[in-house]
Amino acid sequence: MLGVYLQRSTVVLLLTGLPVTLLFIFSTPLLTLLGEPADVASTASIFVYGMIPMIFAYACNFPIQKFIQSQSIVTPSAYIPATTLVLHLLLSWLAVFKLEWGLVGLSLIHSLSWWIIVIAQIMYIKMSPRCRRTWVGFSWKAFDGFWDFFRLSAALLCLEAWYAHILVLLAGLLKNPELALDALAIW
Repeated sequence: MLGVYLQRSTVVLLLTGLPVTLLFIFSTPLLTLLGEPADVASTASIFVYGMIPMIFAYACNFPIQKFIQSQSIVTPSAYIPATTLVLHLLLSWLAVFKLEWGLVGLSLIHSLSWWIIVIAQIMYIKMSPRCRRTWVGFSWKAFDGFWDFFRLSAALLCLEAWYAHILVLLAGLLKNPELALDALAIW
């Protein structure tokens, strides 16, 4: 059933990624409507557009990570992100300083890094003998009780996302919004 829950939660998160994508697409007018300065809204939107692929990578990563951790397998959860971090730093440097892609380059590299993590985790699950009994392939059982699971998961996901986005919104409304958003981004 662990593999079934992995599939079910991945589908739920991918579906909830669709409305989040719309928020990202319309981020400039939404941020302006919420009182953000036009230059901050415009700059944030440039970054956000490149983060759209990350929404779906994270939707896949989160259940995979919980799937692996629930089996007391911790090594891949350490090595895969650490290796990806080295690659991420190299690609970010390349995108910003050599290719001069700026903010959109940084956000695209960030999205790519998340997809690298997801692909590496999937490869681990498929190849590892430790996951042989919990991952037997895709199953239609993932859709049994799907809507109840969807409602609960969507509510929890919304609460988590709203919390993070409210922090960003409030930081943008502070006296020096660029500094506040930079500090929040680093955090």
